[in-house]
Amino acid sequence: MKTAMLSPIERTCLHWISRGWTVADIALIEGKGTAEIQACVERAVISLNAESLEQALEKAKLTRSD
Repeated sequence: MKTAMLSPIERTCLHWISRGWTVADIALIEGKGTAEIQACVERAVISLNAESLEQALEKAKLTRSD
């Protein structure tokens, strides 16, 4: 399964993004810098062989709830 290729933090980032959180929100709650969280999101998109964040969320079986 594709989601197994994600690290725990990548999966967490996608989860929170699907709930409408920003990179800054995730960085604050995870105790990490925004650049680190942005990099996690970008790695997740690449790992899922997605062309966009929206496609990555779909492939990870998450839906955005904006």
